[in-house]
Amino acid sequence: MATERQKLAVDKIIENRGNVSRAMLEVGYSPNTARNPKNLTDSDGFKELMETYLPDDMLLRALSDDIEKKEGNRKAELELAFKIKGRMTEKHDHTSNGQSIVFALSEVIANKNNVTQSQTTGDSTQS
Repeated sequence: MATERQKLAVDKIIENRGNVSRAMLEVGYSPNTARNPKNLTDSDGFKELMETYLPDDMLLRALSDDIEKKEGNRKAELELAFKIKGRMTEKHDHTSNGQSIVFALSEVIANKNNVTQSQTTGDSTQS
């Protein structure tokens, strides 16, 4: 069962368009706890509230209506709903900072996987 603080946090998340950490701070969670929003979003109480506020059938109905009837674009609202429910995550490159990653393959592995290595650039390409 959701706590009163979890209920207040969900209301704030909806008000501020999805900023979970800010919502947590606004309803009294400690800064330490608010730094990791999963402290809230992974809780059973939060998941229960999300199913109450944003049931899957409502989201699917909205998406279907958007596709079938509305010329306007509600993509941002739908993405927000799925993001709040934890059904959509943003992917970030934390390893290469957007740069190409160069792999050094042994000749045996390269031959086995039909990969040729360029002598000048170090790039590998599949043939």
